[in-house]
Amino acid sequence: MIEQSDIANHKEYLRQVLRPAIDILKDKDAEPQLGCSRFGGAPDLPVGSEWPTYGVRPYRFLGQINFAEITPIDASLPSKGILSLFAANDNSDEDDYLEAFEDGYIHGIYIPESVNLETISPPNSDVDKAAAIKFSTTIDIPYDEYQMKDWPFREDQNELYTEIRDSLHKSSDYLFGYPSHYTLAYDPTPGAEWISLLTIDSDDDLEWCWHDGDKLMIFIEKERLKNLDFTRLKSDAG
Repeated sequence: MIEQSDIANHKEYLRQVLRPAIDILKDKDAEPQLGCSRFGGAPDLPVGSEWPTYGVRPYRFLGQINFAEITPIDASLPSKGILSLFAANDNSDEDDYLEAFEDGYIHGIYIPESVNLETISPPNSDVDKAAAIKFSTTIDIPYDEYQMKDWPFREDQNELYTEIRDSLHKSSDYLFGYPSHYTLAYDPTPGAEWISLLTIDSDDDLEWCWHDGDKLMIFIEKERLKNLDFTRLKSDAG
């Protein structure tokens, strides 16, 4: 597509900024199983685990990723283990309401071995809808000019660029790559030492609504990813 387009002269630039990514697709033919990847529902944690909280309030379970189900794309990606992700309740009427960009909004639990697990129900027993998910490896290029200092494309080339980027993805939910959004006029990545971990769209079926229908983007420091340390995550929405 690039070679046959008006941005063919920027092919080398795009090759240099490529990042591996993993699309996340709902598997409508499968039911969530113990230890398997899913969006929503309830997490599978080591037997005896307690539901994580911020302050006195329980987090909301977003989903879990079983890395053994993913074709390796990078040496820093775990080859096994389960990452469970939680988000603070997004009810703005609460006194301890957290915005998506505030510390503590996202909570991660990494389980190195997928053994001795049990499904843990939330304290209020209100389990969200669940969807089994599967993965498809791909590549990604920057979402917009705010993510690169030396953006070479003219304004009249932006629509074509977006078409090419969109063609790389089968889903608006994906691991790694570059964060994408609907409304931001800045790069949501917290800093040079951080990378995109997960981008997920609002979803009526899962009752996800980030900032009135936007996307949630979760980030991790490169060094922490290498060390399989998911205890400090940052996020933004837009």
